[in-house]
Amino acid sequence: MNSVHILLKLVFGFITSKALAIFVGANGMAYVGNFRAFLNVVENFSLLGIQNAIVKYVSEYQYDKPKLKSVLATFGLLLLASSMLISLFLIFGANYLSKQIFNHSEIYSFVFYVLAILFPLYVFSTFCISVVNGFQEYKKVIYIQIISSSIALLFSVFLIYYYTTFGALISLVFAPVFVFFVSLFYLRNFISISDVFSFSSFDLSVVKNLSEYVLMALVSGVIGSFVLLEIRTDVIEITGLKNAGIYEGLQRISSYYLLFVSSIMTIYFYPKLSESNSNTKAIIINYFKTIIPIFAIGLALIYLLRHFIIKVLFSTEFETMETLFLGQLVGDLLKATSLIFGTILIAKKLTKAFIITEIVSLFIMYYSTNWMLHAIGIEGIVVAHTFTYFTYLLVLVIYFRKIFR
Repeated sequence: MNSVHILLKLVFGFITSKALAIFVGANGMAYVGNFRAFLNVVENFSLLGIQNAIVKYVSEYQYDKPKLKSVLATFGLLLLASSMLISLFLIFGANYLSKQIFNHSEIYSFVFYVLAILFPLYVFSTFCISVVNGFQEYKKVIYIQIISSSIALLFSVFLIYYYTTFGALISLVFAPVFVFFVSLFYLRNFISISDVFSFSSFDLSVVKNLSEYVLMALVSGVIGSFVLLEIRTDVIEITGLKNAGIYEGLQRISSYYLLFVSSIMTIYFYPKLSESNSNTKAIIINYFKTIIPIFAIGLALIYLLRHFIIKVLFSTEFETMETLFLGQLVGDLLKATSLIFGTILIAKKLTKAFIITEIVSLFIMYYSTNWMLHAIGIEGIVVAHTFTYFTYLLVLVIYFRKIFR
């Protein structure tokens, strides 16, 4: 079922990318990429890693009703407060944010007002699907994702066709809202609204246990998303809006094939590594022997078919993307290779090592990208991408060297 979901997600992504290429163009796609990066920043800031804690504690206390109600109320009220604060920030900062995200233009300020109104639902979509996941209703999680993705696809194509760039931006805001309502339908027999918004069930002891989740989320989610947003802004300012749109198109392709690795990591390797008696060395070797060779062969095929892929997914306006493929693919191979080590840091709760390696890699990513963009133009961003993940992988291999002895 998960394979079907991933396949559908790829197909839906291809359709959306083609619609953006035809009706929005490279310039509009650059704006869409920037807004997606901004959404990641505010969403991660509002969630602060709580989604991982929700899955853990709902799974742990699903048969202890008083404790479960306490967990749901604590997380629910925290998310309500954080989402309302972000909504106020969006309302009062709409014009400023429009200038910052959309290349000194206030024309899209209305998008931020829409986001402000819907943002609590945006955040609670993650809450709801995390609760379903915590109840270990894995099939229902996949059903929710398939149904909401299908609705979002139709909605997105309609808005992109009729309202071009503005429609594409609004569709990004509404996509998680569909997840919220679909997951709410599946949750109706598990929890009630009074369970989530019960002030009497709020428990400070639950909040105290969130420190590690919050720290890792702040670094990886909030700071990481902010760095990526700054990089996209630099691409626009240094190389131009069109090149930023071409880069966004490349990142869409990258996200499609990286789904193969990330989904397997989430479903199989992360649970294995989380077990207290797990054989870490054997799991790493298994990953290198089974997943990485297949992934590398897939990347080689993508490189050989790059011209055809650009033609099918985008338009002639994106032809110069072809020169960026090699650097992106090599960087993504290094990224996939390092993913197993990064997952170990999370699974084993090696918080200090996780934070240090993430901050170092983000520092290298930002400054190497800025330097290379000034030095050689848009090609510099994929060179910096490869350099960042080569360095990140090297640091992690050195850190875990004892495992291979």
